[in-house]
Amino acid sequence: MNTKSILPAISRRSLVVLIAGFLLLAGVVPAKAQDAAYKGAAETVYLADIVARANPEGVMLFTGGYRKWSGPLDKEYGIHSSHKQLGFIIGMNPAYAQGSLYGEWKPVLYFQARLQYDGYRFFGANGALLSFPSADAKFGRDETTALKGQEETGWGQRVMVQPVITAKAGPVIIRNTTDLAYYRFDGKGPYFYEWEYDTLLKDGDYLIDNTTAFLMEAWKGPDAEMLLAGPFYQITNAASADITRQRIGVQAFWSPAGPIGSFSHPRVYGKLGVNLQDRNRDNELFLIVGMGFDF
Repeated sequence: MNTKSILPAISRRSLVVLIAGFLLLAGVVPAKAQDAAYKGAAETVYLADIVARANPEGVMLFTGGYRKWSGPLDKEYGIHSSHKQLGFIIGMNPAYAQGSLYGEWKPVLYFQARLQYDGYRFFGANGALLSFPSADAKFGRDETTALKGQEETGWGQRVMVQPVITAKAGPVIIRNTTDLAYYRFDGKGPYFYEWEYDTLLKDGDYLIDNTTAFLMEAWKGPDAEMLLAGPFYQITNAASADITRQRIGVQAFWSPAGPIGSFSHPRVYGKLGVNLQDRNRDNELFLIVGMGFDF
């Protein structure tokens, strides 16, 4: 499933190339996966998504796939009550590439956990990899722009555990997601700009991110069209720098009834909110939008 003027500055040409690559990839590969049977089944799915954001600004293309073994479908939630899943993701933007391997286990409807490994290759341009001298350093748009040309090539790694708890109160689905992550970086340091969570981390550092979302079915079409929407609250803490960010906003997820050509499970999603607590962006709005397909 990140960006910037703190984000890597993305040229119009780079954005066009990324979007064109996404559409080409999704369009030339025929659909290969069907929905798992209601009684539970195994399936192999490939996917492609493109995500853009503002404040900080950026865009990233993701593609990947997974093998999923599902239990029976829960009729109330419309999802499988249990599953096991193994997958990979490849992400790319003009600043760095990311490769991920993960395993996910959902023993019951209300709980799932993911273990994920990520490897990063920083290109030494467009805002990555940037070093900062201290935990108190500012790393907003002006500061990162001033460091243009000082990016380093290098490698990074992340190991992440992600438990997710889901509950339902009447028509409201409550979903709490926690990212517990450990990072390694090559480079001058001692602090490095981390793009996804917009923070500063050391080599060998820890990060905790927690998001609580409340989703309701805002609209449902005559077939399987669906629009989910609702508020969310997010808090992120980088351990060594002791930087805390708090955000609040609304999010939405829309999916049409069926496949569009060779694309299955088309989707559009987004978040709009305000930074309640942020060293560089207090009380400023942010936006994240994305779209994707399975094939």
